[in-house]
Amino acid sequence: MGSENVSKGQLWTGRVLSGLVVLFLLFDGVLKFFLDKMPPEAQAEGAKLGYPPEVMPYLGTVLIVSTLLYAFPRTAVLGATLLTGYLGGAVATHVRVLNPLGSHILFPTYLGIILWAGLYLRFPKLRELTPWQK
Repeated sequence: MGSENVSKGQLWTGRVLSGLVVLFLLFDGVLKFFLDKMPPEAQAEGAKLGYPPEVMPYLGTVLIVSTLLYAFPRTAVLGATLLTGYLGGAVATHVRVLNPLGSHILFPTYLGIILWAGLYLRFPKLRELTPWQK
């Protein structure tokens, strides 16, 4: 999926959106390895989600690998698909513990929209697969 038939504005907007998503998710993935070093308030918030601390490095690994797949053009669609599943799990987790809708439950959805918007702007072939008509 090259950048043919993509304006420079679309390409750079897509790169910026994708870059922001990559930075955020890599940061989040790495943090999952250091939960024991976080402030007690952050540890308490994490405990509310119901995942044992020993599971978090595995979730971090899945998140980092999926994000790296998304970061490289050849595997970006695979990475986006895996991240969509991961973010869906995050939504389900926040629903299960009755977190606030706008700030917690929908945040992974917002991230997923930005993630796919970045790909949509960068890859014209992806546009051929979308249901919107000109």
